[in-house]
Amino acid sequence: MQGSLFEIKGAPVNGARVKQARELRGLTQASLADFLYVDQTFVAHIERGTRQPTVEVLEAMAELLRLPTAFFRQQDSMYMQKGSLLFRAKAVVGRKVVESLYQHSCLAVEFATRLSEYANLVPVRVPHLTDPIEGAQQVRELMDVGKGPISDLLRHIERLGVLIIPLLEARDCDGFATWTTPRQDLPIIAISMNFPSDRMRLTAAHELGHLILHRKVNVGTKETEAEAYLFAAELLMPADIIGEDLRTEKVTLFRLAELKSKWHVSMQALARRARELQVLSDRQYRYLMMQLSQKGWRTEEPTFKALPEERPRALRKLAEVALGEQIDWDRRAAEFNLSPSFIRSLLDACAGSPTQKPLASSPNPPENRIVSFPQRK
Repeated sequence: MQGSLFEIKGAPVNGARVKQARELRGLTQASLADFLYVDQTFVAHIERGTRQPTVEVLEAMAELLRLPTAFFRQQDSMYMQKGSLLFRAKAVVGRKVVESLYQHSCLAVEFATRLSEYANLVPVRVPHLTDPIEGAQQVRELMDVGKGPISDLLRHIERLGVLIIPLLEARDCDGFATWTTPRQDLPIIAISMNFPSDRMRLTAAHELGHLILHRKVNVGTKETEAEAYLFAAELLMPADIIGEDLRTEKVTLFRLAELKSKWHVSMQALARRARELQVLSDRQYRYLMMQLSQKGWRTEEPTFKALPEERPRALRKLAEVALGEQIDWDRRAAEFNLSPSFIRSLLDACAGSPTQKPLASSPNPPENRIVSFPQRK
């Protein structure tokens, strides 16, 4: 097959887009080549821009990677730093998973940026601060949330001008944060939709801490992670307020469950906060953690009272303003050089307006799912 390759007339295929789509699906050059029945070196040439695929190869590639052929003829995608992604992903996560999450987020941000040509993004009000504790206190004032628990945290973060991108199949990375667009002036938080609300809220607060404290830092460290945690803990569990709750009664598993329902954070986060505020000794903290482990609650805590579900809203609202609430998926996908299932799955993961029915679920698998194929025989 490779011997009959000829160059496509018209707009050339952009190798950077081929690489982006391949990484989005979690494929190596070799696995993509096997599916297309070409050599791996030919895929490498396409991605470097030194060779062009045939129409047949391009159409097969588009079908495999679930993107229209027009996608591959576009200019390069906007550059987006990986931010806290490399540090926040679990150590067991392979490079393919990291690249898939990154490319999914890049496409989502590119989609949002193009929508912003028809509807305004929320003005950015994310401050640049250096002290985690004072920073969290200032952000609470900026959010105008009072002194108690923050309800609907994701919406408050979005009102600061942060664009929250839902990650659909991310089970080994809670989320990450970065600044993007050509001037690096748009704050992004990508967050997994596969975890309980209490865990998601702590992740969102943690990543907001990175945006505020570490805008000029490109590489995550243990120190920056510790600072982001301190910010998140103070934002969600202010020391002067939650300290009163923790000291009112003896801190037991039952008491932690009660406070979880009030503060919408995990029992483990509350126990850790109690130790930090010296309500619990190290020995008492270890005992509570041992109890949680014995009950199997370290990995999946019980929900004695259902916590309010939180989902990002800004991206879907942007699409509704720009495209209308009744979206012609095929037409809009063609306009944005994306697949209908990518747009639908992305917006369906976001919250609708209170009076709006949920979007119909896409019949296709989630767009950032890593795929694998049998090797060519």
